[in-house]
Parts: sequence; C-alpha cells; structure tokens
Amino acid sequence: MSLESIALVGSQAVLGLVGVAVGGAKVTHQEDQIEDFQRFGYPQWFRILTGLIEIGAGLALLAGLVWLSEFTVAGGLLLSSVMVGAVATHIRTGDPLSKTAVPAVLFAFTAGLLIIRDVTIPL
Repeated sequence: MSLESIALVGSQAVLGLVGVAVGGAKVTHQEDQIEDFQRFGYPQWFRILTGLIEIGAGLALLAGLVWLSEFTVAGGLLLSSVMVGAVATHIRTGDPLSKTAVPAVLFAFTAGLLIIRDVTIPL
C-alpha cells in the first residue's frame, strides 16, 4: 500500500470517527450542544436529527473502507451537507471564525475525499 493510499484511508477513517463523535454529542444531550441549538433558534428535535445524520454519515464513511464505495459517497454527501448547514448557521448567528472554521474544514476535507477518491455520484 502506497503512502498516498494510507493517507487517504486514514483521512476517511478520521472523518468517519469525527462524524460519529460529533453526532454522538448531539444525541447524548451534551449541554453545549443543547445550548448551541437554543442559541441558533432550532428546536431540540432538530439537534437529535442532525446528530443521527452525522452518526449515519460517519458510519457510512467507515463502512466504505471495507465494503462498497457507495457507502463512501453516501457518507461524504451527508457529512458535507450537514457541514454546509453548520457553516451557514454559524455565519447567520454571527459566531466567531473559530466556531465557523471547524465545520468549514470538515466540509473541505470531506469534499476533498470524494474528489480524490474520484467517486462518481449516480444520478
């Protein structure tokens, strides 16, 4: 396995684990997540839904490492979509760059993963 392949697999694994972790923080009712969603003006059911989508995306990215590449596509699209929404929310609420940067970087890495993996999206 080449160094590039190892880096790609490692990046996908890390993104998958991050998706599971950040989603897990939302569905396990972490106080900072509850407060953030209140501050954003979103209902708490939306926090749970967002967390479940993030967990699903993370698991799909991890599953894509061992099974079908379609899992990578699904997980990447889900995670990057949620991160676009997170960036928009942080900008809309006037959050500092430090809070906006995390979802922006996760979006960039996830989009980059899909591009580098040369994943075609079936239409």
